Amino acid sequence: MTSIDLSDFVILVKNQFSEEIRDDINEQTDFKALKEWSSLQTIIVVNEIHKHYNVILNSDDFSAAQNLGQLYEIVESRHI
Repeated sequence: MTSIDLSDFVILVKNQFSEEIRDDINEQTDFKALKEWSSLQTIIVVNEIHKHYNVILNSDDFSAAQNLGQLYEIVESRHI
């Protein structure tokens, strides 16, 4: 099992947002509180995570994660 690098994961998610807010995003960021967060943004992030890590997230995963670090832990635990 290959480990996912936290900084690469954060960069992957950051790149799904506009350049104006990317610098403010890190592993402690409550991504659901970002002004750009929406149901469409959720789909985009889910798609990118699936494409890069072959992990499918569901709404319970997003509810359980309070920040990107916790979302990373969920993805890491399912990554093969």
